Amino acid sequence: MAEKAIDVTLAAITNTGTHHVSPKGVINIQTVRAVDDEQVFQSENLYQRSDGQPMHPSGVKSLAPGQSLTYSVTKRLTISHFEEESEGHLNQMMIFDPDLAQDVVDLGSVDTVHYFGCFKRKVRFDEIDGFQTIDCLHNIAASADHDCRFKSTYTINLVSSSG
Repeated sequence: MAEKAIDVTLAAITNTGTHHVSPKGVINIQTVRAVDDEQVFQSENLYQRSDGQPMHPSGVKSLAPGQSLTYSVTKRLTISHFEEESEGHLNQMMIFDPDLAQDVVDLGSVDTVHYFGCFKRKVRFDEIDGFQTIDCLHNIAASADHDCRFKSTYTINLVSSSG
C-alpha cells in the first residue's frame, strides 16, 4: 500500500467576469474511491457561506470585477493506493466538490442561479507530487447582462509519502 498526506489550500478567489460575484454555498475537498467518486472516505470544507453572511472573514460581501480575495484555508487529506483492490483496500483520489450559487436580480425579481464549470475536479493519486497550483473556473448561466465568473485557486502540497 502507498499513502500520501497532502495539504490542500483555498488560496484565493478572483472575479474574472464583468459583474460582482458573491458565491454562496460550499467548496469541499474529498478523498473518494478512484473508480466511484460517490464513495467518500474523507471530506473537508474549504469555503462555506450562507445567505446574509460575508464571503470572507474580513467582512467582504461581494467581489468586484478584477478583484481577488486571499483565503489561505488549509485542510489535510490522506490518500491511499493499493496494487490490487480488495475489500477494505480501495484505491483513492482527491476531488474538489463545489456546490455554489449566486443571487441574480433580473427584471425586479431575485433568482438563485447555480455555478458550473468545476464540478468534481479530480486529482488522481499519481498526479500528486510535490507542490502544485490548480485553478478552477466557475460560471453561471443567467443572461447576457449577468457575466458572473470567478476563478478559485488551490494549492496542493505533498506533506509525506509512504510505500
